Amino acid sequence: MLALGIHDGHTATAAVFENGKIVACISEERLNRQKEWAGFPELAISKCLEITKTQPEDFDAIGICSLMPQIGHKGYNKPLWLKRVCGCLVRVLPEGLLQKESNVRMVQAIGQRISQARRHFHTYALARLGFACPVHYYEHHQLHASTAYYTNWYRPDPCLVITLDGSGDGVCASVTIGEKGRLRRIASVFNYNSICEFYTRITQYLGMKPMSHEYKIMGMAPYADEKHRAELMDIFHTFYTVSDRNPLQFINTSRRWKWQLLALLADELAQKRFDNICSATQGLFEEVVLQWLKNVILQTGIHDLALSGGGFMNVKLNGRILNLPEVNSLFIFPSCGDEPNPIGAAIMAAISSGFECKSIEPLGAVYWGPMYTNEQIKLAIERSLVRNGFAVSYHDDIDRHVAGCLAEGKIVGRMTGRMEWGARALGNRSIVADARSQEVIHRINKAIKMRDFWMPFAPAVLSEYRQAYLCLKDGFRCPFMTMACDTKQRAHNDIPAALHPFDHSARPQVVDPVFHPSFYRMIKAFEEKTGVGGVLNTSFNIHGEPIVCSPDDAIHTFLDSDLDAVQMENFFVERIRKGV
Repeated sequence: MLALGIHDGHTATAAVFENGKIVACISEERLNRQKEWAGFPELAISKCLEITKTQPEDFDAIGICSLMPQIGHKGYNKPLWLKRVCGCLVRVLPEGLLQKESNVRMVQAIGQRISQARRHFHTYALARLGFACPVHYYEHHQLHASTAYYTNWYRPDPCLVITLDGSGDGVCASVTIGEKGRLRRIASVFNYNSICEFYTRITQYLGMKPMSHEYKIMGMAPYADEKHRAELMDIFHTFYTVSDRNPLQFINTSRRWKWQLLALLADELAQKRFDNICSATQGLFEEVVLQWLKNVILQTGIHDLALSGGGFMNVKLNGRILNLPEVNSLFIFPSCGDEPNPIGAAIMAAISSGFECKSIEPLGAVYWGPMYTNEQIKLAIERSLVRNGFAVSYHDDIDRHVAGCLAEGKIVGRMTGRMEWGARALGNRSIVADARSQEVIHRINKAIKMRDFWMPFAPAVLSEYRQAYLCLKDGFRCPFMTMACDTKQRAHNDIPAALHPFDHSARPQVVDPVFHPSFYRMIKAFEEKTGVGGVLNTSFNIHGEPIVCSPDDAIHTFLDSDLDAVQMENFFVERIRKGV
């Protein structure tokens, strides 16, 4: 069974499912170098075929994400005429009617009627590429749910599958029961009630990029003054709450929707401090979602959870969920924005074509992108590093060599093996550094990442140091940086530069020799030299650019930053510093 999944909206992505597992998955941005690019991912489809050595005629089915037309980041602020229509509806319709779950069906019916042009385009585009197999369309939150359920490595039965995001096909959240390979949705939340939309509008109000920089709000939240945070929470409590009538619903009580929220925020938050706004936003978000989840668990009696959707990119929220006494097991699909939905679409297309659910493998490592040979890298070095000032060397044991350089205080870009999929760098396209000194934070922020001063970096921690460094619930697997947790004193001593500078929390990648063999060897070699079982790990890119994919991307980032060195497979390119 061979199936292709396609997402043509925000962060467009393609995925290939073959005989029970995902074998390739790439976001278009990695190839066209336009961050969060939206549109038909033709380059990603072609690269997936190249990686899997397949042809269009080999495929049994194609799954396409969402019933309704997709939008990209540029389409986030809708046309003026649509704003006016929606504004009038919100003002004149009764609040109870706006909040009703039944609105979802109406919105989806309208959306499908106006999406015929999109379907004609897909028919043309796929035929032009040579595909002739059946094409299926799947609802947005159905894909979030299927992605999390079918790949869940804990395999509980039954399983409570929860989705949460800004909006997709008229839905902002859903509750689904997965049992015996089948998914049964029991509740949907209409997107008028989207608390993720509120979080995004706060991001926009504070002058940052909506649908992209929400993590900056979360990063600033711990710095706030508790008294002023509480005052803003009192205001925000009038905006969103969990329904008294239906415990499976949270509702918007602000009488504002989407663009109108900006005007409300301007009225209510004038003269309010940035950090207090961030903290109150995170506080309301956690409060509403946690109460909603507690209600869902109580109503269903199911204590094993699988989560997907952009709302669960909020690692602080995830940490609170993990520590709920009501939760037995928790599976969070990595990088769970819209980019995993083509994975769900490929899985659903395969199931629609007769593939048995029980044959789907649990999620493994997500190194699903391309890899490059030493010969290709050598040619890129010869082509791009024509000027003096660099030392190029080749090392049979490159992991040990990089570890030695980190121990000497160097900051290294690491490009090795197949590129990891998703928003998190997991060692194959990472910038790594010794996390023992806080000085490295300022160097990386100023000269390499150009990121906001308050944003923390993340630690990559050897699995045998998990108990020594991290306050993580027993049994929870954490290879993909999906969780924020408290840390122990030894982590404060050993890896302070990889922790949040205010509350010492961490968003760890627990590295083991099975999921991350090469990265594990490198950190293990570093530990042998220093006695420290973790390193600072951040994505290999300059702020605002996609994570690097190819040797040319790695060299470009190296030249446009102040990285000390870059590793590309067995090649090591080091900047020659004056006086060294």
